[in-house]
Amino acid sequence: MVRDRAFRCSCAKRGTGAFTLIELATVIVVIAILATMIAGMAVELRGRADRAKCVQNLKNLYTGAASYLIQQGAWPQIDPTQDKTLYAKAWVAALQPLGLTQENWICPTVQRVLNNPDLTTDDNYRIDYMATPFDDKPMTPFLWPHQPWFVERGSVHGTGGNLIIWANGQIVTLDEALQYK
Repeated sequence: MVRDRAFRCSCAKRGTGAFTLIELATVIVVIAILATMIAGMAVELRGRADRAKCVQNLKNLYTGAASYLIQQGAWPQIDPTQDKTLYAKAWVAALQPLGLTQENWICPTVQRVLNNPDLTTDDNYRIDYMATPFDDKPMTPFLWPHQPWFVERGSVHGTGGNLIIWANGQIVTLDEALQYK
C-alpha cells in the first residue's frame, strides 16, 4: 500500500500527458532525419522528371524534323553561324507548322538554373537543343544511323553527359555515343 502511494505521488508530480525533454528531443531528431531524407528524394525525383521531359522534347524534335524532311524534301537550311537569337527563332519557326513550339526546345533543368527567364523577350529567347546542319539533299540526314540530329546544349542531367538523338531515333548520352566510335 505504501508503495502504491509513492507511485501515485510521483505520477502526480510529473503530470499526466507531459513529455520529458529527452522524449521531445528524440521526436525532433526523428522528424529532422525524415525531412532530410524526403528533401533529398524530392530533388532526385525532380531531376528524373526533368530528364524525362528532355527525352520527350528530343523525341518531339526528331518527329518534327522527320516530318519536315518528308514534306519539304530536305533538312531545314538554317545557318548555325548567325546570331543565336535569330538561329533559335529560325528553328522554332521551321518546325512550328508541325506542332512544335518553343517549349519543345527548352530543357526544364536549364530553365530552372537560369531562374525561369521570360522566353518571350529577345534577350532570353533560346533553344537548348542544337541541330546538326545537313546539306539540302533529302537522304543526307539518314546516311549514318549514329549521326546526331539534335544534341542537348549542356550536360545538366547528371552522369552520362548531354542527351543526343541519332538519325535512327535512338536517344543516348554523350558517354554512350562515344562508345560507338
